[in-house]
Amino acid sequence: MANLTIRDIARLAGVSTTAVSFVLNDKPGVSDETRIRVKEIIASTGFTPNVHTRRLNLGRSFTIHVVLYWHTHPIFNQFALEIMYGIFASCKKLGYSVMFTFIDRSWDVTQLMESIHSKDCDGLILSQVEDPSFISLLQQESIPFVCVDSHVKKNSSLPLVEVDYYQASYDATLYLANMGHTDIGYIGSSTPHELHEATFNGYIDAMRDKGLACNPAWIGGIEFSASAAGDFFNSLVDGRFHVPSAFFCTGDAFSVDLLHAAKAHGYNIPEDLSIVSVDNILVSRYVDPPLTTMSFDKEALGAKAVDVLHSMINGEDFPMTTLIKPVILERSSVKKLN
Repeated sequence: MANLTIRDIARLAGVSTTAVSFVLNDKPGVSDETRIRVKEIIASTGFTPNVHTRRLNLGRSFTIHVVLYWHTHPIFNQFALEIMYGIFASCKKLGYSVMFTFIDRSWDVTQLMESIHSKDCDGLILSQVEDPSFISLLQQESIPFVCVDSHVKKNSSLPLVEVDYYQASYDATLYLANMGHTDIGYIGSSTPHELHEATFNGYIDAMRDKGLACNPAWIGGIEFSASAAGDFFNSLVDGRFHVPSAFFCTGDAFSVDLLHAAKAHGYNIPEDLSIVSVDNILVSRYVDPPLTTMSFDKEALGAKAVDVLHSMINGEDFPMTTLIKPVILERSSVKKLN
């Protein structure tokens, strides 16, 4: 049947339009018998309420606003793009439209809040946005929001969907040690602080648990830039420091830069230098050799953020913190020494 309305479904089921609305939106307030009857009629007719009807019935826009930090170098955005796929898929499933605001280093909190106020949305997803003043404003105004991969400090009032970067770092370093490497370096961004603390602590704890020494010369707390990892490796070689047999990098983008710098100095990967990183972004499988990396389901990360926000919007229970666990994806950038 074409062009059916909620009123038509209500008439066929012999119930009120309010009852049909409750069933469509999985709300209490109708009997099990009524719920079953309405669902059977919806299934048999192929009825789908249009978005305008849902907006009028529930007083909502069915739009989610995604605020995304956009890096100047495209390789750093690959991780976020895969999260976006998960957001799109989950929003489509739940009937939400999606709007985006991209911010960079020059973004202004006041202007962003004005933009949010001017747009009709039910809630926000913040991707890689860590500014505490902005988050505080959202909380003060009781605007539903979820932080996804934003590297903010965990607390009981902040809904987070994050990668377990501590576990990723610990497992990656342990993997190198179990492959026979005792001289293991660390390369990671010194900012944002929460990300650095999680990854660095994972590295330190794994080295300690394996009884291995951490050489300060092999620890690179670098800038979040496309050439920082290579610059750090160049400084080791140019300074005639002993180069470790392996490096753990806190992101594939750093590993790609390190790999290119090492090759430029005549190092063979993995014969002379082994590399493990985190993220499993698209480029990691196409460099030579393909990178061994800690892999996450990034689409699941985005989908979970939408699910949490959907529960918030509907006044349902939701987990305050969700951690996505890592798994090692072995490729060709690590040599076994024992």
